[in-house]
Amino acid sequence: MKESAKAGLEQFLTYRLHVLNKLAERGIGARYQAKLGATLPEARVIAAVGSFGPFSIMELARHANLDKSQASRAAEALIRQGLVQRQPSTEDGRVVLVSLTPEGRALYRKVMPIARKWNDDMFDCLEGDEKAAFGAALDKVISAMSERE
Repeated sequence: MKESAKAGLEQFLTYRLHVLNKLAERGIGARYQAKLGATLPEARVIAAVGSFGPFSIMELARHANLDKSQASRAAEALIRQGLVQRQPSTEDGRVVLVSLTPEGRALYRKVMPIARKWNDDMFDCLEGDEKAAFGAALDKVISAMSERE
């Protein structure tokens, strides 16, 4: 590969975000596994349902930033562990919602501090004004891209 092509690729926002995302996922995934025995998709399901749920699997996938099959497999594993339960939707009888059990809510209270700590640790390399500027810039780009969909 030519050096100029490599240097160009490394400057693309999508490439850099993908690298950052992979590093972040490996780090938080390792922490969830070590501290809770949970996979990253399972922890995301717990966090999403605990923060915003209950959800259908489609809604869950969107809120947990997982594809539908990942969300479904993680939800099934959590159902088997007694952390998540299925319940019929009161609005649409064809839809099944997933919600946290009391044990799942207890796990949620453990997941969120780990996520907050990892988030804080990732940004420790930035000064306060840099953190604020980076957050504002990300919000602006996300908003602009959301409007294009």
